[in-house]
Amino acid sequence: MSKMEIIKKYAQEEETRLLLARVLDKLEESEQKNIAKSTKFLNEAQRALVEKVIANIGNPRCSFFGGYEGASRTVLTFLPDYLEPEQVKETETDNNPLAFIRAEYKSEKALSHRDFLGSLMGVGIQRETVGDILVGEGSCDIVVLKEILPYLLNNFAAVGRVRVETTVITAEKLRIPEEKFILVKDTVASLRLDNVVAAGFRISREKASEHIKAGRVMLNHLGYSKADRLIPEGDVITLRGMGKIKLEEVGHRTRKGRIAISIKKYM
Repeated sequence: MSKMEIIKKYAQEEETRLLLARVLDKLEESEQKNIAKSTKFLNEAQRALVEKVIANIGNPRCSFFGGYEGASRTVLTFLPDYLEPEQVKETETDNNPLAFIRAEYKSEKALSHRDFLGSLMGVGIQRETVGDILVGEGSCDIVVLKEILPYLLNNFAAVGRVRVETTVITAEKLRIPEEKFILVKDTVASLRLDNVVAAGFRISREKASEHIKAGRVMLNHLGYSKADRLIPEGDVITLRGMGKIKLEEVGHRTRKGRIAISIKKYM
């Protein structure tokens, strides 16, 4: 299958076609020159689509990495035959396309993810060159592409009216915030998508089905419109405007034949 055929098969929107074209260009260059080539940052939906595409073209050697395990935004690196995935993650090598900075500040007002992102965009940084923004108390760790690090250090000095001091850190020093979630326990007649959506978001099954059919539900970060899809443990479901859940555990059957489940509802 040619590059254009792949793009046509998996992408309907212009933005998605451009994304796949850039990814396939990186793959082609990596294979032709036998060198490591990396994309810019992919969000979770983009990564899910790209994973689907590369699985269907033979699983070329590659590695997704966002600076730490569980990162939301990741870079895809296509690997030459002499390079292993773990080598891409080594901070002090040229193979790792990422850099890490810590922005510290003194202010009574806590700064948010939106504050930092807005200020980065305000100094001309493109969103696709910035990975996860890890906000802590009085500081924020930011994952970026190495290529923008010099510009960032010279131009990123304030978030709104608050001055920040930036320093380069290693991946090992990233301060990763704990996940915030509540655990929802319920029983369902079956593990159909509409049942799990209804339980996780505390809505009726009919309403859940409406959301699914309307295209508002993402399953593992990809759109899905079939309410009867069976959901295994570990699947992540997003409902536009209502947040994200994960089917954490499938338990025993009750006396009435229903299935006990535990769902993580992210805050």
